[in-house]
Amino acid sequence: MMAQFVQEFKATIKSPDTEEKLDLILYRPLGFVIAKLANVLSMNPTQLSLLGLFSGWAGAYYFLQREMAGAWLLGSMFYILSGIFDSSDGQLARLANKSTKLGLVLDGICDSFVTIAIYLAASWPYFQEFGPWYFFVMFPALFMHSSQCAILDFYHREYLYFGYVKIESDTYWNPGVAEAISHVSEASDKKDRLLSKLRISWIKQQQFLSTRSESERLKWKRFLSSATPEQRQEFGALYRKANLKLLPFWRLLGPNFHTFLIITFLYLGRFDLYMYLFDYLLLNLVIVVMGRVQKKSDAKFIQSISHLLATSREQSV
Repeated sequence: MMAQFVQEFKATIKSPDTEEKLDLILYRPLGFVIAKLANVLSMNPTQLSLLGLFSGWAGAYYFLQREMAGAWLLGSMFYILSGIFDSSDGQLARLANKSTKLGLVLDGICDSFVTIAIYLAASWPYFQEFGPWYFFVMFPALFMHSSQCAILDFYHREYLYFGYVKIESDTYWNPGVAEAISHVSEASDKKDRLLSKLRISWIKQQQFLSTRSESERLKWKRFLSSATPEQRQEFGALYRKANLKLLPFWRLLGPNFHTFLIITFLYLGRFDLYMYLFDYLLLNLVIVVMGRVQKKSDAKFIQSISHLLATSREQSV
């Protein structure tokens, strides 16, 4: 019984390489318990995404109640619970084979709405002190926070698609802007069309910050679609070797580190300092430095797979 439980839990993990320690210790185990319960109750991933959204909004509400005893603790608990639900929706999708492109987009939108609510609640004292002009301080920080999370999401998905060759569907494929726009025109109804439009800004952020060319990525994708199992295995191994050591540095830009910093600086009563130090300065510096490191790593990787691509071209002639 326990062995089956552990096996099912492992099946809901994207990959051991792309999971942070905090995910494996906190978010994934609790998310899996919720996903199992939700599956028994015939819930779907979208419902869990919405529960995560409401939990995040509850966290923002309590962060607003600064004079209330225990408000910071309650706000922190609901904010973390939002992250657990955010984990559980994807785990339920993998557990019950309910993954959809629509669910992926909705999950990201719910995350964004939670972040906006947290930033507004945390910035409220500064709006009271400086007036509506403080929006021009908060909004760029919020945008940079989003961009930092977007570029981490990009390289995580690249690692799953190219490193673990998860190409059976487009779940882990990072579409380009042109491809995302085509998804809008191909949408089956107004809801799908709206969600597809909302995703375009996220994709634009990723393409702007990534040093990886879309033409090169499409070349890799075409190769994997026609490669033999042995060639795919070699390609994936070479990709993981080139990128595994870079992932921990990219993860500095992710939601876990942001959540820890936000909770800490709210406790200190200096959310403004968090925005200036991390959203504006240090984490953008990480993007610049890691972009250069990633570009050099990609150049070496391209060289390492040249024989595979050459073999593929010969076979197609």
